[in-house]
Amino acid sequence: MSTYQHLHTALWVSDLARAEHFYGTVLGIPKAERFPFNFPGAWYQVGSSQIHLIVTEEPLDQGQQASRGSKAKWGRHPHVALGVEDLEAVKARLLQAGYEVQPSASGRAAVFVRDPDGNVIELSSISPPSAMTAMTEPCLPQQRSVLNSLDPATALVSSAQMRRLEEEIFAAGMPVAALMEKVGLAVFARLRQDFPQAQRIGILCGTGHNGGDGLVVGRELRLAQKGVKVWLGKPDLKPLTADHARYLRALGAEFVERVEALADCDLLIDALFGIGLNRPLGDPWAGAVEWANGSSIPILSLDLPSGLNDQTGEIWGCCIRASHTYALGLWKRGLWQEAALPWVGRLHRLDFGIPPWVCPAEAAPQLLLNPWPHFPPDPPLDTHKYRQGSLLVVAGSAAYAGAAVLAGLGSRASGVGMVTLVVPAELKGLIHSTLPEALVHPWEGIPALPPLGEKPFQAVAVGPGLGEARRRLLESLLQDWAGIPWVIDADGLNALAEMGVERLQENGIQAILTPHLGEFRRLFPGIPLADRMEAAQKAAAQSGAVVVLKGARTVIASPTGECWVNPESTPALARGGSGDVLTGLIGGLMARRRAQLGQSMGIAELLSCACAGVWWHAQAAIQLAGERGLTGVDPAHLGEYLPKALSRLKVARTPGPAPGK
Repeated sequence: MSTYQHLHTALWVSDLARAEHFYGTVLGIPKAERFPFNFPGAWYQVGSSQIHLIVTEEPLDQGQQASRGSKAKWGRHPHVALGVEDLEAVKARLLQAGYEVQPSASGRAAVFVRDPDGNVIELSSISPPSAMTAMTEPCLPQQRSVLNSLDPATALVSSAQMRRLEEEIFAAGMPVAALMEKVGLAVFARLRQDFPQAQRIGILCGTGHNGGDGLVVGRELRLAQKGVKVWLGKPDLKPLTADHARYLRALGAEFVERVEALADCDLLIDALFGIGLNRPLGDPWAGAVEWANGSSIPILSLDLPSGLNDQTGEIWGCCIRASHTYALGLWKRGLWQEAALPWVGRLHRLDFGIPPWVCPAEAAPQLLLNPWPHFPPDPPLDTHKYRQGSLLVVAGSAAYAGAAVLAGLGSRASGVGMVTLVVPAELKGLIHSTLPEALVHPWEGIPALPPLGEKPFQAVAVGPGLGEARRRLLESLLQDWAGIPWVIDADGLNALAEMGVERLQENGIQAILTPHLGEFRRLFPGIPLADRMEAAQKAAAQSGAVVVLKGARTVIASPTGECWVNPESTPALARGGSGDVLTGLIGGLMARRRAQLGQSMGIAELLSCACAGVWWHAQAAIQLAGERGLTGVDPAHLGEYLPKALSRLKVARTPGPAPGK
């Protein structure tokens, strides 16, 4: 084993025997025979360098250990980088001993682990000769970074990703105490904007660093002459949190024993739990949450509402029902899950200055905050209808005649040059009266499609209202229409579920699938839906298609791993026929994009069409609800309103980065 960053490292530990077991037995570092100092400790020889293990009077957190008077002369490092010749063997011993091992984001074959006192140890597969040559290199993971490819304003990270990000920030020299200050000051500044009338603020304080963040905010509120009350659920605070509590008490904040004593406050700050909660809340936390939710006092949650699963958005038994949630640093993916909607209130992200080289290497879902790069370019001045794409819509039946009309309205709004509807013959008059510009290919008796060579269609939209003809029509498409991208919805999805979603890849079909929850379960019965983002990604990988999992937080996932979440919608869309409009809209965008490309479309182009259609559809519904109310957003009006909504959105448009930049 050899070091590659620190020639000499002194680590403060609270229990020497426990530390010696970790470094000597679990990591397997040879211990020197003699410790040349006159206080308890151990000297571990690592190559030509040393690790000092020094026992202290009390457990210290990372922020405090670097600033304890004369102890600081040892140059205490919160991060130690070690090269090991057999990384897998060391990992096996760590896991057997019960330590949590996380992959390193440094680009090397490496892992992170915390020693018993919380020091971050990075173990890399580096042989001794090359290990020493790396001592001059900065230990900054510049090779790969999710923030190098994703916008921090849109990335939705897991708790594991956020923890590794923080570890790398601390490893680079940022003290925990300094980061807590930055977070607390950012919260205070935003709080003053959102709650300018708040004069008496109650803080529900946990024992960890989320509680510490809340106490820093409380300090600033007291210095601004606000009344502050603090309820501590338990007295055993982490050292840094305890320091802030002591100082806030000195500033005159009132610490109360019963949470009901906060009843005269006009704002509550939920600083109980941050990321990583993995169990239902017990007492006294559950009682405090129940009281706060029933108090009618506005609640501001720090990072996420206490009791919320930071991955799935579901709740751990009970959860704070926040009026506002301030996400700290990066969005936590659980905040944007559909299940979290009743609990998170208004969402804001507070940036605390994350360096661009710090973040987990793996990709993360993103919020669809800047949809414009996903839209097809505006048509050139010299264009004509055949250069704007031709869409085939296969929809409708005697029982569901309106579905074909609604899909036609959506495709009309897309700006596609030509629309042809394949419908039962009895619907021909209805289509001509409502969509006079559309071509109609009627069928009687046996469902049939137009000959493929008859028109140069650029895309197919199939499914809305097909009824009993769904399977025969889908079989015909699968046989003869494989070279054209599809968007499949409603009965098209039901037919695909009967036939098997694997038929798409077997027949070489590039497709966008737009299931709601029930259709998704029929298509992908083996994929759990607790985490909708993960479910959509798994479904896309399984089917080879872009999957649009519809809902209040629609998720758009591609088989190549990209995942977008539409951040804004309205319950006005919860009406039969809204999805038919979306199908036609996406189909028209596909036909336009393919006609402009003049060639086959790839997955990236399909993903963009899905993103543009989902966002446009939702924004139009939001605008229309503002004019007509929630009950006024019927699908027919929505289809007619789409162009007007887009025109308004373009006027209000602000420039933004391209997708993934």
